[in-house]
Amino acid sequence: MTEYLKQNFGLCGKCALVTGASRGIGRAVALALAQSGAAVAVHYHRSKKKAEEVVKEIINMGGQSWSVSADLSDSNGSKELIDHVKGKWEHLDILVNNAGDMVNRSSLLQASNNWIETVLRVNLHSTLYVTRDALPLLLKGRLPAVINTASISAHNGGAGGVSVYAAAKGAILSLTRSMARELAPTVRVNAIAPGVILTDLHNRLSTQAGLESLAQQTPLKRNGQPEECASAVIFLSSDASSFITGQVIEINGGLWMG
Repeated sequence: MTEYLKQNFGLCGKCALVTGASRGIGRAVALALAQSGAAVAVHYHRSKKKAEEVVKEIINMGGQSWSVSADLSDSNGSKELIDHVKGKWEHLDILVNNAGDMVNRSSLLQASNNWIETVLRVNLHSTLYVTRDALPLLLKGRLPAVINTASISAHNGGAGGVSVYAAAKGAILSLTRSMARELAPTVRVNAIAPGVILTDLHNRLSTQAGLESLAQQTPLKRNGQPEECASAVIFLSSDASSFITGQVIEINGGLWMG
C-alpha cells in the first residue's frame, strides 16, 4: 500500500507554484504539496512575514521552498512572478491559482467601478494572466497540472454583497473547462470549489452568528478547514488523477449539491 501511495500520490521531483500561499487555503496547499515531496514557490502580495513563515515551515520539514512577491491584479505582476520562477526552475509541474479575495462586501447599487474592477482583477484576471505566462514552463513539466480555485458562490450566488466575486468565480469554472480542452492532452486543468472554509477571509467579512448558521445548514453540520481543500489539490496534482481534466471538486460539506 505504501508503494502504491508513493507512486500515485507522491510528488517527489515536482515543482509547484501556489499563488496566494501566505495564509488560508493557499498556505495549507503549499504545506501539503511540500509534505508530498514537491518543491514549492510560495507567492504572496503583501503578507511577506506570513509567506516567509510558510517557507520556514517547509524547510524545517526537510522540503524545498522560497517566497516571491507579486501583484497579480495586472499582467505586469504576473510576468514578474513567472520571471522569478524561471530564474529558479527550468520547468513547472504544478500551478495552483489560489490568489483571490472578496475585497469587501458591496451591493450592486453601491458598487463603484474601482471595486468591481478590483474584484475581477484579483480573482479572474490573475488566474488568466498567471496560467498564460506559466504555460512555457508547464509544457516542460512532467504530467503538468493546473488547479484553479473557484467557490460555492459560483453555483449559489453567495451571500449578500458578493455578486461580482461570485461572477468571477463562475467565470473561473468556465475558464477551467475551456483551458482543459485547449491544453489537452499535455496539461490537465481542474478546479476546486470551496464552500465555507474557516480562513481569514471569513473572519474578516462574516459574523460568528452567520458562520454558525451556515454550519447548521450544511449536511455535515460544520464548516470546513483549509487542509480539507489541500487534500483535493494533492489528488488533482498527482498521477492518481491522470485521467481527470476539466472537472470541479466541490468541497462544501454538502451545502451545495449540483
